[in-house]
Amino acid sequence: MPRALEVWLPLPVPAFTFLAPHGRSEAPPGARVVVPWQGGVRIGVVAEVVEVGVAAALELREAVACIDESPWLLAPARRMIKAQAARTAAPVGLALATMLTVGLDVPLDHSVRLVDGVDVEGLGAAADTLSGGDWHDAEAFRPEALSTWREHGLVEERVRLRPARERMLCALRGADAELGGRSREAQRRALAWLEEHGPLPSAAELARAADVGPGAARALVHKGYAGYRDVITPLPAPPWVAASQPPAGALASPAASDARRSLVHGGHRDERLRALAREVVAVVQARHQALVVVPEAASVDVVAAALAAFVPTLVFRAEHAPDQRGALWAEVASGTPAALVGTYPVLAAPLARLGQVHVWDAASRSYKIVSGTRSVARRDADVLAEAAHVPLIGYDVLATAELRDQRLDRVEALPYPAPRLVTSDLRESSTWPLGGELIRVLAQVAQRGRQAVVVVPRRGFASGLACRACGTPVMCPHCDLPLRWHAQRGRLRCHQCGHARPAPAGCAHCGGEPLAPLPGAGTEWVAREVERVVAPLPVWTVDADHRTDLAALYDGDPGVVVGTTAVLRLAPPPVLSLLAFTLGDSLYGHEDFRAEEQALRTMLLAAELAGERRPLLLVQTFQSDHTVWRTLGARDVDAAVAAFSDATTARRARFGYPPATQWARVQVSHRDRGRADAAASAIAQTLRTAGVPDGALLGPVVAAVARVRDRYAVHVFLRASDDLTLAQWIERIDRRPGDGVQVRIDVDPYDVDVHLT
Repeated sequence: MPRALEVWLPLPVPAFTFLAPHGRSEAPPGARVVVPWQGGVRIGVVAEVVEVGVAAALELREAVACIDESPWLLAPARRMIKAQAARTAAPVGLALATMLTVGLDVPLDHSVRLVDGVDVEGLGAAADTLSGGDWHDAEAFRPEALSTWREHGLVEERVRLRPARERMLCALRGADAELGGRSREAQRRALAWLEEHGPLPSAAELARAADVGPGAARALVHKGYAGYRDVITPLPAPPWVAASQPPAGALASPAASDARRSLVHGGHRDERLRALAREVVAVVQARHQALVVVPEAASVDVVAAALAAFVPTLVFRAEHAPDQRGALWAEVASGTPAALVGTYPVLAAPLARLGQVHVWDAASRSYKIVSGTRSVARRDADVLAEAAHVPLIGYDVLATAELRDQRLDRVEALPYPAPRLVTSDLRESSTWPLGGELIRVLAQVAQRGRQAVVVVPRRGFASGLACRACGTPVMCPHCDLPLRWHAQRGRLRCHQCGHARPAPAGCAHCGGEPLAPLPGAGTEWVAREVERVVAPLPVWTVDADHRTDLAALYDGDPGVVVGTTAVLRLAPPPVLSLLAFTLGDSLYGHEDFRAEEQALRTMLLAAELAGERRPLLLVQTFQSDHTVWRTLGARDVDAAVAAFSDATTARRARFGYPPATQWARVQVSHRDRGRADAAASAIAQTLRTAGVPDGALLGPVVAAVARVRDRYAVHVFLRASDDLTLAQWIERIDRRPGDGVQVRIDVDPYDVDVHLT
């Protein structure tokens, strides 16, 4: 039977089948191939080699070229991508584009030439160009013509990776009599340096390297001994992390777990880092590789620095240039024993000797991929480890319901350090946004020359401006949200669509004036109030609008940092004595069934911001008896957290929330509210007709924010007992119903409104 290649392309399309490139019988599964695509060529990945019938083979097009002779994407990663596509009911090409961010969008040199013996008369204006039998740049011809020639077998094609080039100063010829004499000694020395060490970007750099004057280097160019040429840029060195000091505390004897799935939770971050290092060291000592996936870029530095103190460590960063990513791919593919740390795209890395997969901060919401298939990368790591037959170990401060539901073979619970928690009841305070108790403690920080961090729910000055007379807020014209007030810039801004405008002189609803800030205080408002309390101490602001230099803070200078929850990802300040939340209720106040659990997790992580120090943790709240604060303030924190987790898991099961069931959110949107409602109702009816039971289909219901960017959104929710059933139901949905309706499906959604129960 003829054999063909099933090829995935990094596009929202299914797999396609091609014959192997001309002159080859097949290509290695996982290798990159270049295939014809819409008049040009595109790089894809060979998913597998399949048998096809003789008749079917006659209908297939040939791939143009095979780039690799060994897999660029290993079998476990291919299984992970295929499983992600199935779980999210997305085309496999979209899953490939989501996960593989290296090597599929590199520049190519694409050439064509006429097949021997072909009559050139049918080639039209290109006949004279192609008749010589030489190779020609394919970009010189119209895509439509190239497709026709390819279809009729008139041309051969050649594709090669285009090496990166840069303009460099090179030695062109050796020294001769013209460079003789003492007056030209500097020129001879510069030329000798250039001949020995190779090209440089400029004559000025040559002068510095050869320790001669700039005039001597320029003279070499003027006389023709040196000149600027395009040279191939060598691959950069792989991104190794410099060795650092080990995390605080002794590292126990290295020991690699052989449990299929493990969870390490609780304790302090440094304890979890030591547990991670213990496993990784054992794996690397056994000449294997450890893959460590982290939720966000800020975690890469923390984890990589901790591991680099013990083992060779590579990092994958989103900001790496394509050639640096290529160097990383080549290094790990060689089987070098090391740890590899990165965010979710690192799951596709071709680790030839993978020994363990580690998921750091496994319960982080940042594992939810915000584009592409919108998968949860933690689940993809699980599939990868299972496909590679290696252990998977998760680490988090809290054993959430999802983490506890992973059919764990081993659980290591580290004891929690008791936080110094004080809850300040805002119902008993006459000041805002700083309550009296927080004001007193901040004053003590200033008197004693200490450091403090104050966490605020939002950036800007306030959640909006509203009329003092009628209370009507200034709304975004494109979204059903109030415009946020940024006092420092004197602008109202929508944090959803970006619309901005100056503050109006009066109320558009009743004509009243003036307008006043809404009570929802932001970083600007809080920073202003803090400055009044702690002066002359400096107050730094950290949020999406401010990039304050915190060098003085880390030098140990006293001061206060005011910021959003982004400050919790900072490195520990050296003498932090106070960590305050101006409104702790905002952590669990939004309608999401995960809100309370994530609030507790945030507070446990916040307690680690000071490193090994134990700062005062002061929380302002209107609900001082809330379960989150009772849990943190319990005499036995370990027992209280365990009871909280048990209650959360039981409540999820009772109401049919994940992980008891698997969820998908179908968002239907249109510029007209009625059409959005009608389209969502039609989808719901289609699903009911397809046999989806009433208890498994919720909605249609208007989104929590009904209009964003001038589009009205309506949600339909599906919940099933397993991924397969959920995917089968999703397949029934028409994702392109037309008439301006947009349908977006999100499997494993976050921010699910609790009223849907």
